Amino acid sequence: MCIAGGGGGGAGRRGGAGSVRSGGAGGGGGGMSFATLNVTVLSSPVSYTNGTGGGGGAAQTVNDTNGTNGTAGGNTNFGSHVFATGGGGGSGGTNAGATTGANGTGLISSGGLGGAGSATGGLGGNGSTANYAGGGGGAGGGISAANAASNGGSGGTIVFITGGAAAGTAGVADASAGGNGSTNTGTYLGTGAGGGGGRIAGTSYAGGTGGSYGGGGGGGGASTNGGNSGAGGSGGPGMLLIIAYF
Repeated sequence: MCIAGGGGGGAGRRGGAGSVRSGGAGGGGGGMSFATLNVTVLSSPVSYTNGTGGGGGAAQTVNDTNGTNGTAGGNTNFGSHVFATGGGGGSGGTNAGATTGANGTGLISSGGLGGAGSATGGLGGNGSTANYAGGGGGAGGGISAANAASNGGSGGTIVFITGGAAAGTAGVADASAGGNGSTNTGTYLGTGAGGGGGRIAGTSYAGGTGGSYGGGGGGGGASTNGGNSGAGGSGGPGMLLIIAYF
């Protein structure tokens, strides 16, 4: 079984009062693949890669500057036989929104898309659910031209796990960071993290870390000049599971 790493969330924009300041977009969830192989098709040794989680965008420390982009999660593969691709990193916040982190792909399921940052400095978009892979991370909350801060978005869950682990909670405007994603025990699939809340004055709030394995990181909240924006959260790591039957 291959679960790819989740993408990191983007950092929020740091901008002047009276302007639109978008939160960073959430990272995409890593894809998931599964296969049963006859030993006769394998040659020894088999190379493999366990994908790492993508890094979150660093907090913006310069006035009137867009947020830093998150980085993509790493691919996980077992030779050329089975592989899954990592989730894309969320874009940093701008004065016109933030582009969602792309979902990773796999034989069984693609990951969830990251949430998009609002083009008007409003609520961060929620991370998308995944059928059976890593959930997408929520976007950070923005600040509108009317200087109203907004909440971040919540992370995405896993559709085909009944009663599964909760996703990361949305950060609250002027109050809290995004919650971390969780691990679904037994299936190893991680949920997406929540995006940080936007903050009018002072340092804004970071996005949460994506759940292990493959959950997307949350986007950071926007800030006003004089205070750092919220950093994006890291994506959850990937995993490679091999079971041999004799």
